[in-house]
Amino acid sequence: MDLEISGQMYRTGKLNAKQQMHITRKLLPAMMAYGKKGETGSMFDLSPVAEAIAQMSEEDCDFVTDTCLSVCTRQSGSGYQAVMVSGRMLFDDIDMMVMIRLCSEVVKENLSNFLIALPSL
Repeated sequence: MDLEISGQMYRTGKLNAKQQMHITRKLLPAMMAYGKKGETGSMFDLSPVAEAIAQMSEEDCDFVTDTCLSVCTRQSGSGYQAVMVSGRMLFDDIDMMVMIRLCSEVVKENLSNFLIALPSL
């Protein structure tokens, strides 16, 4: 999927089935929390999701982030270059918000079938 973030063009790619399984396993508590009502009683209160994400270990958070970013590229000249190689970011100007947006897009693109089926589980 091609998308523009902060004036830069990015492309998200496909996770293999094993990567999808491991990402789902790490994010499942947050995915399950998304269907719960928060303290305000609203389905749009993301406090249960925020709490589930905050409970993730640093190792799990790094795994999800690194795996998602490993399938992202950024336009560089007339082609695209990997955003991350061997756990190292290749662009110094990618901040936390760009990183979160890229990871969110990878999760949506690669786990949408599972997310749709989730309420029926």
